[in-house]
Amino acid sequence: MPSRNNICTCGSGKRFKHCCGAFGRPNSSSSMISDEEMIEALKRADTVGRAKGEEPSARELMNVGRALGEFGVTSFRITGRDRPDIVQRAQELNRMLFMPRELQAGGVHLGAFLFRDMFCRMYAPIAFGRAHIDFWKLVDLNDFQKAWLASDEHDLARFTDQAADIIDFGYGFMEFGHGRSIDPRGNDLMWRAHAQLEAAAATATSAYDYRGTTQSAILGTELALKAGLAASGVSDKELSSRKSIGHNLVAAAQKLGSLCPNFDADRVERVVSTFPDYVSSRYLDKPPSREETGHLIMGAQYVAAEVTRQFSDRNLRKNDPAFQRRQYPA
Repeated sequence: MPSRNNICTCGSGKRFKHCCGAFGRPNSSSSMISDEEMIEALKRADTVGRAKGEEPSARELMNVGRALGEFGVTSFRITGRDRPDIVQRAQELNRMLFMPRELQAGGVHLGAFLFRDMFCRMYAPIAFGRAHIDFWKLVDLNDFQKAWLASDEHDLARFTDQAADIIDFGYGFMEFGHGRSIDPRGNDLMWRAHAQLEAAAATATSAYDYRGTTQSAILGTELALKAGLAASGVSDKELSSRKSIGHNLVAAAQKLGSLCPNFDADRVERVVSTFPDYVSSRYLDKPPSREETGHLIMGAQYVAAEVTRQFSDRNLRKNDPAFQRRQYPA
């Protein structure tokens, strides 16, 4: 195969990469692009991403599009099983540029899932367009554990409900207020909720003492509820007053339910009423158990997603008739 920068052997006078070697022409294929050429294109793409200030986890995705663009590939599916071979090859080569731990962030939002008494991370992946999202690829369980989980209908339903919550929140918190006229305080509070919930998930999946996890999860829940209230025009004075809302999650849920008719206030109240008090939980002598912490985090993730669904167009269950009725949290 001639070098892509040499004059094409067909006699057109054009460089090979702009003639018979141009990806997308009827007589071209991914085999015309060598691994060496692809890696060099990926390196150049990575330099561009670094100059833009992108994190390695973001460049894992962005490099591929930039590199393929050099070969004339400008429209393609980047996720799912029907990705073109050239895309899959570019993704595999691109991962060689990074240390594995640098890519562990891997998504727009990090959540946590409790299988039996084991914490695992669950990500809302980076995706564009109408991407196919495989829930099983969102969670860091091995294949045996996934089969074990799937064998129990209650575990499977809980997994499905939590995956939907994390997807809805992961994309929804970035689009909070999309297509609606809301008070901008809501956007700021929802970003803060995202940071606290990610902290809760990261701590739960890497630590032995869950007191910090509990604090972050409760605070993330409070911020998410107050994001919905602020977006609806509730004043800062009412949000902070102990006589009205303050740290009272049940009161916040009731208030939001009165403002948003599609908000599942009853279920949210049931969930937050099981949470320990935010202030007194700072001084617990004994940390909560693994399962107590797991249900608290998953409850917090549900509440944040339910708030987000009121102020964005992200709602997997509503948009996909294949979803069964929610079972978790009960």
